[in-house]
This record gives sequence, C-alpha cells and structure tokens, in this order.
Amino acid sequence: MKKAATHINNTVDLAVFAGQSNMSGRGDASIAAVCNVNAGFEYKAVSNPDALTAVTEPFGLGEDKEGAISDLKPNGITKRSGSMVSAVVDEYYNQTGRQLVAVSASIGGSRTSEWLNNYITDAVERLDAAKAFLTGNEIAIGRTFIVWCQGESDADDKLSSDAYKANTRNIFNAFKAHGAQKCFIVQIGHYNYIDYSVMAAGLTGKEWDEYYGIIRGAQAELCETNDDFILTGSFEPYIGDMKDQYHYNQKAYNEVGRTVGESIGKYYKKRREI
Repeated sequence: MKKAATHINNTVDLAVFAGQSNMSGRGDASIAAVCNVNAGFEYKAVSNPDALTAVTEPFGLGEDKEGAISDLKPNGITKRSGSMVSAVVDEYYNQTGRQLVAVSASIGGSRTSEWLNNYITDAVERLDAAKAFLTGNEIAIGRTFIVWCQGESDADDKLSSDAYKANTRNIFNAFKAHGAQKCFIVQIGHYNYIDYSVMAAGLTGKEWDEYYGIIRGAQAELCETNDDFILTGSFEPYIGDMKDQYHYNQKAYNEVGRTVGESIGKYYKKRREI
C-alpha cells in the first residue's frame, strides 16, 4: 500500500460512478471541467490499484476488464472521450469542502439485466478494492455512495417502468451490501428525435423517445418512493446539446456534472451531515 497523494485529507468520501455511456462520457476532454487538485482523486482499481491519481478527463481510462466492465472498441481503443465526473467531483468539493475518491464502473450500451448478471460483480469488487486501499493507508472513509446514470439501452429494449425500478433496486442492493449508503441518480435524457426523426426499426424518433420517457418516469418514481435513491440531475433538458441519437456534447456533461455535484452536496448539507 502507498499513499500517492501528499495532499489527501485524513478522511475522504468515496463514490462509484456507474452506468452506461453517458456516465463513461462521449464528450471532448479538451474542454471538460477542470477538477481542483485538492477536490479529490481517482482510484483505478484495474489499471493502478496501488495509488491515487488526479481526477482528469477522460475519466476512467484504463479501467477495462475483459469479460466484465470494459468500454473499449473492438480495436482496443477506448470509447471514453470526456465525461461529467470531473465536474461532479469539483463541485462536490466546492459545496462540502470534503475530498472525494472516485471509482469508474461504467460501460456503454449496458442494460440493467446485464448489470445484474455480470457487471455488478466487477463494480462491487472495485468498490471493495478502493475501501481496502484507503483503510490500508489509514485514510478514513466518511460517506460512501453511488452516482448512477443508465437507462437508454433499457429504453431501446422497451423495458417497463416496473421492471426498470425492480432491476435498479436490486443493483443498488448489491452495492449497499458492500457499504454504499445512497444512490444518486442522474436521469437519462431523450432519444434525439430532433436530428433523428425518421423511422428506425419501425418507429419514428419521437416514438422511440416515448420509451425513454418511461425510463425517465421510472427513475423519478424510484427517487420519490425509496429513500435509497435521490434524483440529482438530468439530461432531459439537453436535447439541443446531443451529438447523435444517444450522447451529449461536453457542454452538457459539464453542466449536468456541476448540477449533480451541487445537488449531492446540498443533500448532505440539508441533513446537517457536513
């Protein structure tokens, strides 16, 4: 064990950033939010498990595990190009003054059923590895939480609201069994029916977006009815900042990330947990 950062506090918070491609990020790292060097660190459970590194974009580079969570193209090149994570970590620190150790666990195109059958095992192993590294270096862990952005692939599969909510509860229960206390949901946005309005697989873009609306509604209902889940941000207002049918430009990732970091900080402030 070795402490890679001399400016780390004696107590930090720990977050796993999980979900699919809009968590991995398909933006432009060159214009991503820059994270304050004191705000937090990335723990690379796969590629560099004996150190803490700076939070930079693209976040999660090298955190690809064959047969599990991997966001690589068939040619071995990463799909990660710029995400919301740096903005989240930076704004969380601005709100709370608490350093955040961030763990990457996202894979593009992933369904909740695939998470339950495969990816959750890898994700909780990454969480456990981060906890072991921190405690092994005598760094106390304050709060532990998940930031979850996922659902587009379930919308493409026309998954029902009840099925999505049940699957998401079961996914978080696995995280919870490994010490996660809350799941902060980043609501999905639209199928980009503005630029992709024509028929695709028998439906117009607007008709596909109705299935995305079902998932957005399920996420909102989950947060309204279950104290484990808190809605902290949404891509729903950003249809004008989409770069293809599913993904957003870096401006949207930066803005949503700031909103998420601020919302999580305010959540804890409200409960006088700062």
